Amino acid sequence: MRRGYRNAAIVVVTLVLLLLALAPLLLERLERAMISTGPNGTQTPAAVGLAYERLKIPSDSRLLDTYLVEAPSTCQSRAALLIFHGVGETISQWVSVQRLLYDHCIASVVFDYSGNGDSSPPGTVRNLHQDALAAYKLFHARFAGTSRVCALGFSMGNAVLLDAYAEFHPAPACVIVGGAFSSAREGAVHSWGIPGWMAHALPDQWNNVAAISHSHSPLLVVHSDADHANPIWMGERIYKAAPEPKQFVILHGLPHNAAYRGPIEQWWAPVISFLEGSGTTH
Repeated sequence: MRRGYRNAAIVVVTLVLLLLALAPLLLERLERAMISTGPNGTQTPAAVGLAYERLKIPSDSRLLDTYLVEAPSTCQSRAALLIFHGVGETISQWVSVQRLLYDHCIASVVFDYSGNGDSSPPGTVRNLHQDALAAYKLFHARFAGTSRVCALGFSMGNAVLLDAYAEFHPAPACVIVGGAFSSAREGAVHSWGIPGWMAHALPDQWNNVAAISHSHSPLLVVHSDADHANPIWMGERIYKAAPEPKQFVILHGLPHNAAYRGPIEQWWAPVISFLEGSGTTH
């Protein structure tokens, strides 16, 4: 009996050591498979009647494909929003959002991460961290002189945003967290059915609950009670971990991708109110 327990323990320890040894290689392959997308679509802001600039933001040795839309020159007060989109998306899917923001005197920048759309590969957590810093630097330099600059993450984009937030200098005037997962580990357990012990064997990257605790910009958390990709309890965990000032808006009946797909006005209403109110919702 003791020999059987000893042999079983040896097998378990061997498997754990093997998993730890292979974890960096597996993680890199998993990153590239998860983060990368196909080429960008054909739609540009011009398709919705907007003048725009198509930029290539340098990020280390890579270039990030970007749509930049200025707010109307007639606006008396202006805000500018840097958008960190979700996984599997490209900037062509966000032009309707840019139109909606333009109609509310809000300039916008949306960019594809490394390995996404027509941006340079590869897509890795490290590269996306660099991408966030490069995009924010350009965004802030372009708009801080004329507008209140804010940043918004959607779904996976929250992890990219919050992972780099502490290195944004100066910090954005406000931050919006939309449809976020609480952590990549918990997201893997929820979405893929990975056992918790296996998820915890991987590095704790993209932990939004931990990252939000270091933020100090006014915060709006937006989450739908019908979000099945990232359930609302994940948004609640992020909100509870965040310091003041903060607000939590629960949307009702909207699917996960309602931020950019289909009628988008309901999803964006509290965000626009937050931006127009200098960090307060009405």
